[in-house]
Amino acid sequence: MFTPLAAKRVVDLTHVLAGPYVTHVLRQLGADVIKIERPGTGDVMRAGQPGVSPPGFGAQFVGLNAGKRSLALDLKQARGQDILRRLVAQADVLVENLRPGELRRLKFDYETVSALNPRLVYCSISGWGQTGAFAQRAGYDQAIQAATGVMMMQGEPGEPPLKIGFPAIDIATGMNGACAVLAALLERERTGRGCRIDVAMADSALMLMIPATSNWTVGRLPSERFGNRSLASSPTSGVFETADGWLSVAANTPEQGRRALQIIGRPELQDDPRFALAGAKGGFFVVADLDGARAAFAAALRARSAGDWETAFNEAGIACAAIRSIDAYLDGAYRQTPGVLHGIARQPGYDRPVETLGAGFRVDAAAVGADAPAPALGGDSRSVLRELGLSDDDIVSLERDNVVQAA
Repeated sequence: MFTPLAAKRVVDLTHVLAGPYVTHVLRQLGADVIKIERPGTGDVMRAGQPGVSPPGFGAQFVGLNAGKRSLALDLKQARGQDILRRLVAQADVLVENLRPGELRRLKFDYETVSALNPRLVYCSISGWGQTGAFAQRAGYDQAIQAATGVMMMQGEPGEPPLKIGFPAIDIATGMNGACAVLAALLERERTGRGCRIDVAMADSALMLMIPATSNWTVGRLPSERFGNRSLASSPTSGVFETADGWLSVAANTPEQGRRALQIIGRPELQDDPRFALAGAKGGFFVVADLDGARAAFAAALRARSAGDWETAFNEAGIACAAIRSIDAYLDGAYRQTPGVLHGIARQPGYDRPVETLGAGFRVDAAAVGADAPAPALGGDSRSVLRELGLSDDDIVSLERDNVVQAA
């Protein structure tokens, strides 16, 4: 297995989504991730869908926390803080996504803990960064999408702003944070010292939109709303209705466009005035009458099924896919490709095997990820405390005084 972080320990003070995704990636790469959770409740994602999810093992929690270890620790108590201090002293990485300033109140800010462990890589995830006018604002994905321009790029021109249908900014932030941690660990090999990483969701949103962001910062060109139409302004590229569903076609260049017209059985449209080339846009298929040409192409696609067209276009070397739901892809086409899902035979809370996403890439033809289950709340409290040198009597005392919860 590809486990480059096998000797690294990560203290995980994150909850919900963006922060846990950082430590999810680190765990898939082999790190020992110790998830610190509040006794009694734990990460709010454990709840899942009330009445549907197994208690304590919501599907999204399992997906984000497979393979981590759970230490349920009350950080409001002095003895709980002492245990965290011991953990941090031995750790390679600390990741947190509490509101800026909260860990300073508990004396676990970077300045304090770096004096205790100068080699520590300390990664903070927040909505707006650790400093600045917005630092104390809550950082939820939807609000970040609204503020940074993401929502104004979705949907059709003239229609209301539209948010992306999944928490894209949370995940982009998690990827950004994981990349930064890996870079910091490499830098530590050179310098011997850790560092402070500040990852803001707002900054990650701008990076996710780098083509549009660069249009403005470099060219002073405002962003456009394309909806389901092609960014290339090609009449043979976009989303189209078929006989039984919807289809995405990406025939962007003049050569691809002409080939697409042959595939739909309308090669004569190449000579139609609507399809006459009009100027250039980075080598794309820009025509004299985009709306008219697009309507003619769309009309032909209604004659056959999305699956038929998907096969025909791909056999001709044109990127094309029938539009599917997540479950339809995972239970269908996904099974025909080298996948990145990892099977968990015995996940607590479920009476069947489950699958979770690994790191999202393959190394030497093998998917990267951990196949261990997500932990019960406090499921690893005792083993972690023993590793810190605490005796069984110490652990019993901590449990009795509600400093620690053990499953």
